[in-house]
Amino acid sequence: MLNVLTALIGLATLALGVAWLIYTWIVHLEVPYFAIPLVLTVPVIVAVAFRNCWD
Repeated sequence: MLNVLTALIGLATLALGVAWLIYTWIVHLEVPYFAIPLVLTVPVIVAVAFRNCWD
């Protein structure tokens, strides 16, 4: 159960990051290229931190 919850939290964080990139692209008409690596790595960090709360 914890593994599934961890995966869902990681996917939700990834979805929020992608949504922010799309929103920024539409509103400001430019993609913040510096943020693309962050959007891809932060969900992993969040999921691992969440998982480590119970270890």
